[in-house]
Amino acid sequence: MGTLVLDIETASPFEEPPENSNDTKYYEWFAVSLAYADELENTPETEVLFRRGDWGDTYTIDLYQRMYEWCDQRDVERLLTYNGAWFDGKHLLNWATETDAATEHDYRGRTERLFEHHIDVALAAADEYSEELWEDQHILPDWKAYKLAAIDNDGVWYDDYEFPDTYLSEIDGSAVQGKHIGQVLGERYVDNVEAGIEETSVHRELTRLLEDYCTSDVADLIELYTTLGGPAIDDAFRRTAVEIE
Repeated sequence: MGTLVLDIETASPFEEPPENSNDTKYYEWFAVSLAYADELENTPETEVLFRRGDWGDTYTIDLYQRMYEWCDQRDVERLLTYNGAWFDGKHLLNWATETDAATEHDYRGRTERLFEHHIDVALAAADEYSEELWEDQHILPDWKAYKLAAIDNDGVWYDDYEFPDTYLSEIDGSAVQGKHIGQVLGERYVDNVEAGIEETSVHRELTRLLEDYCTSDVADLIELYTTLGGPAIDDAFRRTAVEIE
């Protein structure tokens, strides 16, 4: 029985969410990163699934279908996320409820079952490194948790990719961040797909950057989980669908 890691990426193409908001109405599902290992000590296999069309329900359903096809081919014993109790799980459940209401799918039920054995590693890291939390923080940024655990989690840097000079001019910073995907990169990727320019060099480079970033979000989480105690922490930091909502 193996371990699955899941991380979603979202965009806000219609309305920017207020600061610290986590209301699903502001977010659209752009991509999902997956990792899986049969044994905790094994190097995980990884996959990144991107949205294949506009922001309509058709392509949300397509993401659920491809995600569960990938998961169904593996023997999943536990699910790991980083902050999934607050973000990933909540939005996956809410989107599933919306899409199921208009279709004959049961993605809500499948998502609930997937999260029956869900461990939120961010909660474990916040507990282990509680002295590192700022006064208003509930969890640590994942990069800081990796640093404190002495795990080399690769950052993704814009300088390593070739874009026209003004293509990403609205982004401030040298390293790719999740907020960049939410504010710029996710919407730009979908716009390119809608425009049918997937074969252009700039879109291929954007895809390569996004694949590298999304993979970095899941590739080392099993190692962090193991460092924080592995299966011994499961009972303390298990968060099922009922607990997420």
